[in-house]
Amino acid sequence: MNLFLKKNKSTEINVAPLIDVVFLLLIFFMLASEFTDFKTIDMTSPSETNTNIENKNKPIILNLSSEGKIKVNNKIVDLNNLNTTLKNILKNDNVKKIIISTPENTKVNILVKTIDIIRNLGIENIALVTKEQE
Repeated sequence: MNLFLKKNKSTEINVAPLIDVVFLLLIFFMLASEFTDFKTIDMTSPSETNTNIENKNKPIILNLSSEGKIKVNNKIVDLNNLNTTLKNILKNDNVKKIIISTPENTKVNILVKTIDIIRNLGIENIALVTKEQE
């Protein structure tokens, strides 16, 4: 009499429900995630060949300070008046290049706003020069 005898059952792990759950989680996270398109600023560094060709036209030198002050050709300009000041300079001179000189700790939002203003005027040749703080 075998009252306490256990039968050996074969145990199998079914993977199909696990695959279904993982697939549903993948679909959920793909639909729930948000893909944003970041606006980038394309800037090229000047090479020696470009500087020799463009020496005929002097570029506009725009200095940004760490406090947010803007100087255009050593004249202090407010950010709101930068558009009109650059338009006046562009009317008088045949300038195709602007050099932005900034210290390392310049506020990025002011730099991006000035680059946007320059791009809206139709100038695509922008050089960025950083100065080390002493």
